[in-house]
Amino acid sequence: MLLSPQAKWDAVPVRFEPLSRDVAASRRFGRRAIELRGGEGLEPLEWVRAYEERLISGAVPGRLVVVDNRPTGLVSWSAAGPLGVSVHLLFVSEEDPGPEHYARVLSLIEEEAGAVAFVPGPLAGLSPDAEDRLMRSRGFRRFGRSEMVFAPDTPLPAPVWGAGEKVRPVERADLTSLAGLNRLANHDRFDRYLFLETEDEQEDARRGVAGILDGRWGEFSSAGSWLCELGGQPVGAVLSVRWPLRTLIADVIVAPSLQGKGVGGRLLTTALRSIRGNGERHIYLYVTEGNEPALRLYRRLGFARSRGPTRDWYNALRIPVPPSVDA
Repeated sequence: MLLSPQAKWDAVPVRFEPLSRDVAASRRFGRRAIELRGGEGLEPLEWVRAYEERLISGAVPGRLVVVDNRPTGLVSWSAAGPLGVSVHLLFVSEEDPGPEHYARVLSLIEEEAGAVAFVPGPLAGLSPDAEDRLMRSRGFRRFGRSEMVFAPDTPLPAPVWGAGEKVRPVERADLTSLAGLNRLANHDRFDRYLFLETEDEQEDARRGVAGILDGRWGEFSSAGSWLCELGGQPVGAVLSVRWPLRTLIADVIVAPSLQGKGVGGRLLTTALRSIRGNGERHIYLYVTEGNEPALRLYRRLGFARSRGPTRDWYNALRIPVPPSVDA
């Protein structure tokens, strides 16, 4: 009796083992996974070095994929959050994979770590159509993120602020008010789920803002972080962090009632002028493809896509809103 491809794979002993079982293979597969991803925030070589440092120290949460006692791939994921785990790196040698192989690997992740919220693409060895059929059959839908870089020679005229609008640098004491603003601005937005840590919306917003202010994503940039108040209440903010040799615009937040009315553009212009005045010329940000208002704003100010969009997957059974924002 002929076995189906899935039955054949079910009969093959596919399992996970610690990355330390074969450090050389872990390095090789990790490099290949990073090359496929293209990196986020770091050049691929920097990613490889950072990954290898964490691998050697045992800090990488992940496993080798072993088939018939032979390492054939690597998986790395984050700690489980309310939505499940986010898979950061996923690679299986192009010699072996078919959709059934990847389905087994995804099932192993679920067995060991729980529900999966995000999966990076593309999946090595699969055609786009085969990858699409596999992931959609498991409840996943496509999304992408792009890096955008600000052209250093772009002119930046001084913003003209409206009556009653007051702009000032962000301070650590603004955490509570910024968290409230963040919660309102990102309620029912796809980006809120990308870094979700707790189902408590206000606490999740507080953790997100605190992570930026406290240096979780890079050294907090006072030059690139500005707050707009109207009637004594915060209505918009730009938050930035510094990496070596460049500045990341980490978040742009505008109160829902003022979105589309120029507050975000004026704040970004203020931040960009301040960052440039501080001697920094390499400025970038990330945007979710489908967020057309944000993309239009960034392009108008002088940002251009420098990397991406990625070809990633989100679990539509667990994340209730799509990435597209057309308003």
